Amino acid sequence: MNSNKPYFNEEQIEYFYPIVKRMVRKIVVKMPESYDEEDFVQIGMMGLLKAIDNIDITKDENAFYKYALLKVRGAILDKLRSVDLVSRYTRDKLKSISKAHKDFLKENIFDASEKSVAKKAGISMKEYYKAMFELSNLDIVSLDNIIEDEISLQESIEDKNIKSAIEVIEKNERLGILKKALSKLTKIELDVLSMYYYEDFSVKEIARIIKKTQSRVSQIKINAIIKLKHLIEQEYINRKIN
Repeated sequence: MNSNKPYFNEEQIEYFYPIVKRMVRKIVVKMPESYDEEDFVQIGMMGLLKAIDNIDITKDENAFYKYALLKVRGAILDKLRSVDLVSRYTRDKLKSISKAHKDFLKENIFDASEKSVAKKAGISMKEYYKAMFELSNLDIVSLDNIIEDEISLQESIEDKNIKSAIEVIEKNERLGILKKALSKLTKIELDVLSMYYYEDFSVKEIARIIKKTQSRVSQIKINAIIKLKHLIEQEYINRKIN
């Protein structure tokens, strides 16, 4: 650790530990084999230490807090990706499910049932639910990497620093595209995405609030992300044409 930066003391560890633990419980829906919650808490704490090594926490506490949470989340997600929770079988099924959603959206069908999606994807409901279960831990970036479509959902929604008038216009355009895409999701999809990504509720907490099972909430979240990705892609294409 850089000796010119403040040491991470016991009081700070005690402050961040429950925050990191909650983040683990939110992100790691299905614990990988041979890992437990404390393993991921320690991984998150290592991300916190990296944050401290990269920024002076005495200058701007709010900026550090936000930065630290990003590093903690990143460390946890990096570990999940390295464990490679998703089998080739499920990757293939996800691509079929993604294509089915895309086909429905092209037909302006925004609320296709899971049964209809599975049928169009050419898989059974048992295969569908198995894929959803395996995918329950995946974040936006991981889904992007598996689906491998032209437009990155992460790129569309991330908040980047603006350095020029052109970039401001581009950011405003992205926000407009995102808002239009969001307006085409069902209410329950919007509610789940909002609670999970913006209100910081865990899948378990969302399940209790909307009175659904945790597996059902995970299914809604995954389907909503896939649909949102394709809706954003369609809107990009439409704007290029027009």
